[in-house]
Amino acid sequence: MASQTTRSSAQPPDGQPSDADLVAAVLKGQTHAFKTIYFRYSEQLFRFFWRRMNGREIAEDLVQELFAKVWRNRANLDPGQSLKAYLYQAAGNLVIDQLRKNPPERYAQEIRPEHSSEEPDEGRFQVREQIQAAIASLPETQRKVFCLSRFEGLKYHEIADVLEISVKTVETHMSRALKKLRQSLRSLTTLILFWGLL
Repeated sequence: MASQTTRSSAQPPDGQPSDADLVAAVLKGQTHAFKTIYFRYSEQLFRFFWRRMNGREIAEDLVQELFAKVWRNRANLDPGQSLKAYLYQAAGNLVIDQLRKNPPERYAQEIRPEHSSEEPDEGRFQVREQIQAAIASLPETQRKVFCLSRFEGLKYHEIADVLEISVKTVETHMSRALKKLRQSLRSLTTLILFWGLL
């Protein structure tokens, strides 16, 4: 299960193969290399899906579907390109397909404290609702850039690969998104700065 993986990092620990090495091995049909990629990225991709689909089961299903597609289409992998960006591009496409099949009445980025099972009180819920609404009100590309940066931890060049835009365009969208969010969430600035969103 994707949610049960214990480690996922773009930077491999000492002694572990790089993403490029793993991709090269996968291109040769080496399944152990593919399993390493799975355990390196499945947990963060699970969170990516969960935040967007608001459901553990569907997030787990989409992780499995994503890696099944990556394996079937492994000939498209390129050791010279960012594996993380490739995976997030594929994940984004799956989310779009899923939302087309089952469009939600309301779409907003879900913000959940990591490793917390506590139910939010009414005040926290209202604050989260305001933040979600502000993020959801951003123009589409600004919202994607902001979420990929703040919630998924992608670097600007990785976001550029995922969205197929230039790094300079990513910087522009991020700057504009931050400006709009600071304006619309002025009363919550202290809390948001504590969370590290802005």
